[in-house]
Amino acid sequence: MSGILGRAISPLIRARTYRQWVHLLLGGVLLLPYLGLAVLFVQSFRIDPTARGGLALLLLVAVVVSVAIALIPAVRVLEVAAARSLLEVALPEQTLEGARGWEARWRGAGWFALNLVLGGVTVLTTLFVLPTSAGLFQAPVTGLEPVRLGATTVRLDAGWASWWSPLLGAALRIALGYLVAALGGLLRVLAPVLLGPSPAERVAELQRHAEQLAERNRLARELHDSVGHALTVATLQAAAARLVLDADPEFARSALASIEEVGRTALDDLDHVLGLLRDESSGTTPQPTLGQLEQLLGDSRAAGVIIDAECSGNIASLPPVVSREAYRIVQEGLTNALRHAGPVPVRLRLHVDADRLELEMTNPLGTGEHTRRSADGAEPRGGRGLHGIRERVTVLHGKLSVGADDGLWRLAVQLPLRSA
Repeated sequence: MSGILGRAISPLIRARTYRQWVHLLLGGVLLLPYLGLAVLFVQSFRIDPTARGGLALLLLVAVVVSVAIALIPAVRVLEVAAARSLLEVALPEQTLEGARGWEARWRGAGWFALNLVLGGVTVLTTLFVLPTSAGLFQAPVTGLEPVRLGATTVRLDAGWASWWSPLLGAALRIALGYLVAALGGLLRVLAPVLLGPSPAERVAELQRHAEQLAERNRLARELHDSVGHALTVATLQAAAARLVLDADPEFARSALASIEEVGRTALDDLDHVLGLLRDESSGTTPQPTLGQLEQLLGDSRAAGVIIDAECSGNIASLPPVVSREAYRIVQEGLTNALRHAGPVPVRLRLHVDADRLELEMTNPLGTGEHTRRSADGAEPRGGRGLHGIRERVTVLHGKLSVGADDGLWRLAVQLPLRSA
């Protein structure tokens, strides 16, 4: 029973109802100029029938201006803000750019008109109920002056004969509370329809979200490939320098210099990715391409890797996106060879023809965990390197073949040039 009573009185005691009341009263306030203008035109038509032609023209202008006001994008932005704060409707924030479409404008105009109508009803009801209930509350003490309601005149005398009037006053105020809750609830239901995103806007938002996710994945691959390669090379160089520090100081110095250079390159790559995340238009380093391949190979050779590289075709003519992704694929292939097989010989072949880039890397499996990879290229312990390569190849509509082949680890990629 208490639960039913609580639900029955909740519209009267919750704060949302009174915020909705404020929203409705604002709509009534906005209606007042339109009512005043309507009364002015009606009276003008009655007073001077001969001027009806000019008045009709003025009325047309007033209607056009009124509709134009409702179609202003800034008005829709304010409507969304008011609905979010006073009606507590979960609407996405509206921008001026998003409110410029005509579909959004017309739906905003519909919301504007609905606010005027419901606000006018709320204001008129409030102006009637509040003073009337106040008079009914004090009627047993002071009486109530004669009030004409249509053809009936109501008069209440002071005393016990008017004992029922406070109850009627309370009932009027309770009814007003339920009316405000009902009208506010109607606005809450219609707000997502008239102020929310249209189906086309939802599709555009989903596309933007998908693009953001794709960009985040791309940046994650950039960090994984560049920083992972740098850390792998630096770790091997540091380990080699530690072993020969006393016996071969010159080699140790060379290894430290290589670590410094690799670290500086990784910092440049990191600065580039962070610049993209911060949406900075300047101060970031361009992404490396196959034009920097020799430097990449030199870093790996400094770590003790014997690389047999052969390039054929015009690499400089590659589309930038293909050149960038191919550089990262080579970088990740060298990183995997160093990480899983150690400083083993690596054979790299790059060939560019009229419509595609062919890339092949092979290296002995070694005795490390590289030998425990499955033939389909899955990495142990959740490695993401090959997954990143697959994503790069898929984005460019290329082909990937990776896995163990007769004692060698083989990575073969074909990237079409036209799709890029």
